Amino acid sequence: MGRGRLGDPEPRGRGSDDAGDAAEQRGRLLRGPGGAVRPPRSRGSRIYLIQLAAVLVGLVLVIAGAWRVGVATVGASFLIAAALRAVVTPDQYGMLRVRGKAFDMAWMLVLGGSLVFLAVNIPSQPPL
Repeated sequence: MGRGRLGDPEPRGRGSDDAGDAAEQRGRLLRGPGGAVRPPRSRGSRIYLIQLAAVLVGLVLVIAGAWRVGVATVGASFLIAAALRAVVTPDQYGMLRVRGKAFDMAWMLVLGGSLVFLAVNIPSQPPL
């Protein structure tokens, strides 16, 4: 090997830095006995996923034509999630750990309250 040159790559065994090994380890962590997907272990993660499902239900209602009920459903899901976020302890944050509790609650209260307010107060329009 000359000056300023890197040597040829050498084959190594599968180690912890190997992408294939890491993917295999992640697969084992996400799957339980028999290959079934395990539910999240923390309350915060469960709250997050349940709220996501509620928002999807609301969006389906909006697409189906019941926009008022759909928007109210999305808004109510944010209000309920804000209340639940208030009672989650730090050791149970899970996926919610990336944001601060005060910001999370304030944002969800403003968004949920605004959506419910709009769903209730927008007057009905005659069909086109």
